[in-house]
Amino acid sequence: MAQVNYKGGSNVQLLYGRDLNQSGQLATVTLEHFGDLGALEQFGFADLFNDASLAAPNLYLEWYPKLSLSRASGRTIGMGPISDVLVGGGINVLFGGDEDFFVYTAGPAFKFRLPGQGLLQLETYYYKQHGSEYSGTYQFTPSWDIPIPLSERLRFRFRGFMDFIGDRGPGTTQYLTQPQLHVDLGNFWDKPGKVYVGSEWRYWRNVVGIAGLNESILQANVLFAL
Repeated sequence: MAQVNYKGGSNVQLLYGRDLNQSGQLATVTLEHFGDLGALEQFGFADLFNDASLAAPNLYLEWYPKLSLSRASGRTIGMGPISDVLVGGGINVLFGGDEDFFVYTAGPAFKFRLPGQGLLQLETYYYKQHGSEYSGTYQFTPSWDIPIPLSERLRFRFRGFMDFIGDRGPGTTQYLTQPQLHVDLGNFWDKPGKVYVGSEWRYWRNVVGIAGLNESILQANVLFAL
């Protein structure tokens, strides 16, 4: 099967939900972008989040540039289910939290063969949080964006990721996942891929590495493709 170059584009998402373990509310505005140029590609997002009022929101950013070895070399770098190998890294930054938060990552990523325009990849990183008290550790992140057409009009989209992050010294290992299921609302009015509505479940075990602190939030989600 030939490699399909995923074209994720840009979108704005509006999310609102309640913590299923506690009484807190969460409102988030997310700007997300995936783009490529030649052998280079990048993925990044910015979250503005707080309670439902979004007064004085926190800002969280992640950015991941990568180099496709297949596109850089002009030949397929991969075998079996792996369609491409990439090398890159990333940064995670939080503004407005209780303490400064800055993380950098570096390592390879692997893309898997899928029919159509879907994405399935695994990123494997060295993960280091800024600060002498934190040790370097690992991060494994599978992610996906898969269209599910059930009929000519009814089309779903299943997307999301899972982060597995090791012990950084203080704290313990942590696991975060945010799967989303959308229906292509615009397709009912002959404008496919423009507006999606659905839900996102955010489950975070050992939040920021704090043992026993877990979060489970079910959120309504509206996605506008740009």
